[in-house]
Amino acid sequence: MTGEKDALLKAVDDCTQEMTEALQALIRIPTVNPPGERYVECVEYFDAWLETLGYETEIVSVPEERLAELSPQGNGSPRPNLLARLSGPGGPGLRVHLNGHYDVVPAANDWTRDPWGGEIADGKIFGRGSSDMKGGLVAQIFAVEALRRAGIQWSGQVTHSIVADEETVGNMNAGTGFLVEQGVIAAGNTDAVIITEPFGLDGIGVGHKGAIWGEFIFHGKQSHGSTPHLGVNAVELLARFLARVETELQPELRTRLVTDIPVAPPEAAMSTMSFDTISGGVATNVVPDRCSVTFNRRFVHSESLEGTRGELLSILEEMQGEDPRIEYEYRETYATEPTLVGDDQPLVQIARRAITEMGRTPTATISAGSHDQRFFVRNAGISNAILYGPGPTNISHQSDEFLAIDDLVQGTKTLALMLYEMLGPEGS
Repeated sequence: MTGEKDALLKAVDDCTQEMTEALQALIRIPTVNPPGERYVECVEYFDAWLETLGYETEIVSVPEERLAELSPQGNGSPRPNLLARLSGPGGPGLRVHLNGHYDVVPAANDWTRDPWGGEIADGKIFGRGSSDMKGGLVAQIFAVEALRRAGIQWSGQVTHSIVADEETVGNMNAGTGFLVEQGVIAAGNTDAVIITEPFGLDGIGVGHKGAIWGEFIFHGKQSHGSTPHLGVNAVELLARFLARVETELQPELRTRLVTDIPVAPPEAAMSTMSFDTISGGVATNVVPDRCSVTFNRRFVHSESLEGTRGELLSILEEMQGEDPRIEYEYRETYATEPTLVGDDQPLVQIARRAITEMGRTPTATISAGSHDQRFFVRNAGISNAILYGPGPTNISHQSDEFLAIDDLVQGTKTLALMLYEMLGPEGS
């Protein structure tokens, strides 16, 4: 490494205590989503912090009249997002966008530690959001700080977007989706995007599988439970549908695999269909006239959204042809095509070099779950967009979630090397 790179990595080491304390402080603000608790407090914390570091900051909130649309699970509570911009001392250069969400999923009852305590034990910081993804937010801020504290004359501009509502997904959302919709983030003002989601120290996130979330509602006809032949049992109709999916579709889905790129977790390399909630009937002595089931369909890059949807509906159409009593509704709550950026994108190669320089073997990976990368790539048209952040993917959303302090430091160093290549003297 060059002398400047050595100074850069030492600057990260010197920030270890600050980084640890910052992550502890963020964990102690439980920004639980849904419904979206203490969002304003969290954004104000980031705003004050980044102002002291010299950033020009702006809070961009979703208008009240659009909260129901963009944040349907938020009960009308505010949805603020923070933008923070900093220009390098070396003048114009690349415009790099660092993105992360501050909302976290609820903590279950089986934690053995305080999920909001930020406790340190065995070299790990425990707490909800430590890995997914307040650790990533800390890493992206201190990666920039390392450039500054190492005295590097970097060029260009860094923008942090610290956003709401990634965890509740949606075709649009009140965080990254809203900022892209408003043109705040666009291909015309952004050259590269790094989302600091936890992909492990050697993982480069280059996409995600496609998804459809929705509901099937079967309609029947009520009758007395003692004369079921006078009614049409919606629960039984739904059961027949579930059986058809299990015997006709599920075996086929298990043969559809992602073979050209690793998937995180590896067990999710196939297409999947999951039925998750069922509701039907009003009493034991009444034949039910309505029964609904929600589903979660994840599909690989060789499939399409239209084809995946049609595959489900064709089973129902066949059933209707066999039994004209079948009446159903089909509703979608979320749908996205798969997202994938190519290995030829500059950031993918920059990340490979930085990870290799840190003594690791880089692995480009797609995730089973969707994330905000789709807004940058599909909506904003920014293909030079990857995910890289500290923390293993399999810790996210789990009880006793943690982030190893050494992983936080090593991930920050890798991010700093990426920024150095893009913004430092060698890249500017």
